[in-house]
Amino acid sequence: LPMAMQLSDELKKEEGIEAAVINARFAKPIDTALLQLFGQSADVIVTFEDHVIKGGFGSAILEEVSNLGMTTPVVRIGWPDEFVDHGKPDDLRVRYGLSVKAAKEKLLPHLAKIKGTARKSQPVAA
Repeated sequence: LPMAMQLSDELKKEEGIEAAVINARFAKPIDTALLQLFGQSADVIVTFEDHVIKGGFGSAILEEVSNLGMTTPVVRIGWPDEFVDHGKPDDLRVRYGLSVKAAKEKLLPHLAKIKGTARKSQPVAA
């Protein structure tokens, strides 16, 4: 959650983009009503998880987005499905793309793709 909050703050300050941050305390069951409410008005949904991406929370969100018939892109931030080197957790997060900087690099092209340039008024679910 802290990384999502930081990303939201930086998007607002640097890009003028409003981003909603939703604390998904429980991976299951997915709150489909909340997902639909925010997902339909968002340009992109970003999930953060301190777990492997494949088969994780982001995958469950992708499945629900599909079940709801939504076309909102989903950007998943998490660990790759591979053996991870040993090291300091903060160093590993940077190396494997679990940082605010890496999240912005993955997110901004999606926003630019939607309208040709990043939209600055629509909320983004993070």
